[in-house]
Amino acid sequence: MDRKYIDSEHIVERYLAGDLTVREARDFERYCLEHPDLLNELPIPVRLKARLARRPAEESETGIFQTIPSTTTHVAVQAADDGFDYEGEQEARHGDSVGASRLVVAALVVALLGALAGLAVYAMRAGSLQKQLHQITQAARETQMRAPAGVQTYTVQPVRAEPAEPTLQLGWLSPPQRLELRINVSEGKFTQFQVTIDKIGDGQLMQMRRLTRDSNRELRLALNSSAFGPGEYLLRLDAYNWRGQTQPYGWIRVGLQ
Repeated sequence: MDRKYIDSEHIVERYLAGDLTVREARDFERYCLEHPDLLNELPIPVRLKARLARRPAEESETGIFQTIPSTTTHVAVQAADDGFDYEGEQEARHGDSVGASRLVVAALVVALLGALAGLAVYAMRAGSLQKQLHQITQAARETQMRAPAGVQTYTVQPVRAEPAEPTLQLGWLSPPQRLELRINVSEGKFTQFQVTIDKIGDGQLMQMRRLTRDSNRELRLALNSSAFGPGEYLLRLDAYNWRGQTQPYGWIRVGLQ
């Protein structure tokens, strides 16, 4: 007996109805025992399936007359008489299958949403990193030392108190320029000065000591603008007295942005 024979000869329906011969019933029971996967697919009540799966086919109780069902079939008939609803059982199994399918679909949807969320976060992170890289590259390009393309001369007058706004606004110089600052230090009898350059918000960049004013009583500085990034710079002037000590003289605030 095989699956094709079971389907073509309606073995399942005849077995449940008790219309099989003793030999056919035994062969069917033996086939179900040896093929549990097929047994699960057959439209047989659950209680009967359990019996067919665990009782040896040789224990089938059959008589000498044809169409007398085996003990297993009697169990199914008794179960139906006790109120066992075969159609209800089928619907319940179908409902369980549908419920399981829905759970699988829901799990897949949740996994898909999680994957999409991860991709969105990754894209946002990648965009942020790309923007930061662009900013760093731009800043490095702006602060890279380059040869000046020209010369610009400015005469400036230092102020006594530290200024809150630029006293010399140059803007961003592109291409770079050589800045010649002529600082008027005619007030007082001081001849030597100390110049400290700080970038606002970053700290001290350089300090030049013992700079001497020229015959025009000017302190001259020549700076490459490409040595300074965009921002504001504070120049503090300290004068050396006759004892060689420094004392505050004035301030200059330069804007390069």
